[in-house]
Amino acid sequence: MAVTSGGFSSIQTKFNAALAQNLPQRCTELAKIIDEHHTKDLHSIYTTLLENIFGFNYYTGWGLKTLNRKTQPMEFNAVKAFLCPGGPMFRLFYKLQSDAFIRYEFPLSCLPIPTRLALQEGAVPVFYSNKLQILQHGRPANFLSLNAFEFFFFQFVYFMVHPQNHKVMNNWVLPADMLYPCLLEDYLNHFLPVEGEAPALPNTSSPIGSPHSPSHIRPQSPAGSYHQTLSSPAGPYHQTLSSPYGSPQANILVRRALISPGVPAGDTGVHECWLSESFLQIVVEFWLNQNSLDVTYRDLAQQLKDSFMPSKDHVRIVRMLVKHVHYFSNSAREVSVSSPYHSPALPPIEELKRAIIPQFVQKKLYAFLRHGFDHWPLDHTFRLMLETWLSYIQPWRYSDPTRPNIPGRDARDRMSPEKWAQFVADNLLFYTNLFHVFLTRVFRLDLSSPRNAYMLFRVAKVYGQPNLAQVIEDCERDLCEPVQRMAPVRRHGRDGLYGDGASFLSPPATNPAAILRMQCLELESSGFEYRPMFGDHTKAAITQLLQILIQARRTAQTFTPPDDTSSSLLAWMGLSGQTEPTTPMGEGEEFGGADLRKLDVHLEQSIHFLCMIFTLDPPATQTEAHLSTPGGRMEADRTLPPDCTEGEAGQVLTPRGRYQMMNGLRRFDIGYHGDPELQPIRSFENPTLVRALYKLSTLINQRFSDHLQAVYHREDLIGRLAYQYLSPPYPSPPTRLSPIQAQRHTHYSSQPRISLRFLASYQNLGYLLALLFLGYMFSVGPVKLVLFFLLGLVAYGIVMVVVTYDRWKPLRHTE
Repeated sequence: MAVTSGGFSSIQTKFNAALAQNLPQRCTELAKIIDEHHTKDLHSIYTTLLENIFGFNYYTGWGLKTLNRKTQPMEFNAVKAFLCPGGPMFRLFYKLQSDAFIRYEFPLSCLPIPTRLALQEGAVPVFYSNKLQILQHGRPANFLSLNAFEFFFFQFVYFMVHPQNHKVMNNWVLPADMLYPCLLEDYLNHFLPVEGEAPALPNTSSPIGSPHSPSHIRPQSPAGSYHQTLSSPAGPYHQTLSSPYGSPQANILVRRALISPGVPAGDTGVHECWLSESFLQIVVEFWLNQNSLDVTYRDLAQQLKDSFMPSKDHVRIVRMLVKHVHYFSNSAREVSVSSPYHSPALPPIEELKRAIIPQFVQKKLYAFLRHGFDHWPLDHTFRLMLETWLSYIQPWRYSDPTRPNIPGRDARDRMSPEKWAQFVADNLLFYTNLFHVFLTRVFRLDLSSPRNAYMLFRVAKVYGQPNLAQVIEDCERDLCEPVQRMAPVRRHGRDGLYGDGASFLSPPATNPAAILRMQCLELESSGFEYRPMFGDHTKAAITQLLQILIQARRTAQTFTPPDDTSSSLLAWMGLSGQTEPTTPMGEGEEFGGADLRKLDVHLEQSIHFLCMIFTLDPPATQTEAHLSTPGGRMEADRTLPPDCTEGEAGQVLTPRGRYQMMNGLRRFDIGYHGDPELQPIRSFENPTLVRALYKLSTLINQRFSDHLQAVYHREDLIGRLAYQYLSPPYPSPPTRLSPIQAQRHTHYSSQPRISLRFLASYQNLGYLLALLFLGYMFSVGPVKLVLFFLLGLVAYGIVMVVVTYDRWKPLRHTE
């Protein structure tokens, strides 16, 4: 015991000293500790080390979300080398993994809400069946029992959804330069290799079983998302449509997860893919399973409380995961089948490539995207969620990670029906139902905004790829076909599954309609009603959308291009910088000239692709015809107010007026229409002087109003000078006035008046002080200074009379 106590004290002292160093030195010292000490000593610091790295339990963390390759290269490279595959951290948990009785506790309160609800109901997912501890009275404990490998990656993936990180994970402008995405990419390439074998567990006993595994836990139904897979002898998507449910190979990965602790360590078939499967399940569980579509048993308040909105950086790494899963799945080798009665034995990594999408990713990714489509704010940041969806429904773009994929210039962008029709059929709701939800969002967007127009253009371009719309329509036709009954009477157990005359060994007959309907029931919540993408209802909605796009093009043509004269001059002088002129677009958005030039192109291309997908007549010719009519030009005139009708309380917007305001076609002239002397005090005015000068002006106007009006309406030089010095009667406001405003308006609207408020401006006060200073410098007395000031005012008035002589006479007649 003395030796053990001394060893613990020694490693704890070294560990605390290492944590006090800067990041590069800290990683070096910790690597020495890991290599020099035994398992029992390292076990004592493992939990604290992970909390220190990820910033849990009041630790500051190592900056996984902020370390940048360009701004902090030394810290970035040191931490990345410490946590990368094959680094000191991997050596550490592989050491701890060698002892099957070393376990670590992870609280259940940190698990996703759907998993916690399932555990409360007693339906334990297979992934957690050997990680739960059961107390004496049959109740589960408040924590999971994990080995060292699982504990590290539970902490790693929970870092993205931890409450203190989730609110600030929106700063990855270039994820390739940030530490966390770089580590994730290394882990994906290590555990899900596109080429080569999966990583094996070095020199350990069985990590799959647990000494705490209960034998009486009730797992979820085999029809659940954890038990489904799609396996095909010749590749994941290359065969004819077949049911993934009830297949003899469907639950092979689940059976591997339930192997008892007594499996010998030399069984390489069991251990070969355990690391890869565990890593994948942990990532999918925490990043895609935060929300559930089946919320019928919860009230609205509980749904709002449990709703989890991912951060923008969260969506970015999910897209990284989706793209790598496609690369991994598309690297599956094609296997020739010599006999329908013989299924070739595949390596575990090949089985995982064929099962990764239907068994691990499909359902949870659908729930993730569906929740994001329903709850993401109606702004341009939705493009992150949109690109994740578009990446998943285009697996043909991710076949070779060594070659950069240039959209539109690569043969991999071409959707081959013979190769990818099966994938479309297996993921039909991703193509149809999510498109319906996206269409609902589009009707609530301002499509005259370049960013919103570009999102619609991206979706229309993807669905406009050759053969894709036809394949989706064929799958929908199969879905709507009636399900044929195999046999009216089930005889001899299995006979009813295969039809008359079929062999017991032959594969079961399949019905596409039954398979697709089962997929709809599995992915969607109860009460879901499928709406065909190419039905009459959808085509009517697309027709309405085309009209909105035409209206958006008219609106886009009314935008004034930004004046880039000054920027061109600065560019010629070499002083232009990185900015370009911008034009306000409403809702606080500004866009440069390049965005405005692309806006009309994106709207036109969206109309073209939508008409091609749904075989509709293009309405493009109607746009120019409408703009050439007087009504079209009046509709596009943004200077006019919206259409209104006169009501009891004033003007009321008509439905057309509301549409004009929602789309930015017309706007009210919002401004101050009262007495100019009673305008709110500006920041550049002295409040005391404003009030004092207003009282003085009011006193003069009330006492000399008749004389001022007579002088103002004279036709000689005196009248013209009075027109320059006196404030004219303010015009009638365009809106209905209150009784008090109407009384003031009738009193002042027909009378010219003196306004001294300009003297309260700090700028004018500065000019007066400068004038006094000049008089003092040149020894000019106050009387002479006042005389010079009055002469200056008279000279200013005479000059303005001469300059405005042609405009003055007709204006006076109109008043």
